[in-house]
Amino acid sequence: MVATTTLKAMTTEDKNLSSLQGDTTPFTDRIGILGAGRAGTALARAAATVGVPVNIASSRSPSQMKYHLAQYAPQATAVAAKDIGTDVSLVVLMVPQDDLDDVDPESLAGLTLIDATNRWDDMPLPIWLEDGQSAGLSSSEVIAEHFHSSRLVKALNHISHWDLDSDSSTRQAQQRALAVASDHKAEAVLVARLVSTLGFTPVLVGKLAKGSLLEPEGEIFNQVLSVAQLRTLLHES
Repeated sequence: MVATTTLKAMTTEDKNLSSLQGDTTPFTDRIGILGAGRAGTALARAAATVGVPVNIASSRSPSQMKYHLAQYAPQATAVAAKDIGTDVSLVVLMVPQDDLDDVDPESLAGLTLIDATNRWDDMPLPIWLEDGQSAGLSSSEVIAEHFHSSRLVKALNHISHWDLDSDSSTRQAQQRALAVASDHKAEAVLVARLVSTLGFTPVLVGKLAKGSLLEPEGEIFNQVLSVAQLRTLLHES
């Protein structure tokens, strides 16, 4: 059943985005999730609870994912990785960063792409990502350059898969704020609508460069924060 909860108002830290706060239409379009691990299947389950249909892909073929999805994301539709961008409004990138070289940028061309990736410990990174970060860019800025035919939004990376998949009443009670960063205003609002439909309060934080504040080394990462608390940490960073 599609959730009919009233969407929380979007908030913003960027004056350039303030005019885009008015669209609180529930998000009901089909989304693609690239990555069928713990994070990807948790998002698929969370989306299913609010009536958002999901296509999901991984390095395995749809037939090879059959039993895995039957257990961990039974309402998601398995598709081939090359088809993850077909008939969806956006794609959520939920693969390990060391596997990004295995993702074909052309399969995501023209799409809104949510970067929900993180670097864990000392995992090896693709050379282009390592070089870009060494040059002072945030990981999302570098990923946006790599997937240059997509419109990239940083979101859903600073919440654990356990919290993402919490029951809807818990999500509503927490009023948890989740940050959304992008150089593309309309796409930021689109992703904010999805975040709100999932039961969280989206906070538009401005450009992709601010995505570095959402990464594992930052104070925001994996913290249950209200809008006010998230704003405070953003101002202090």
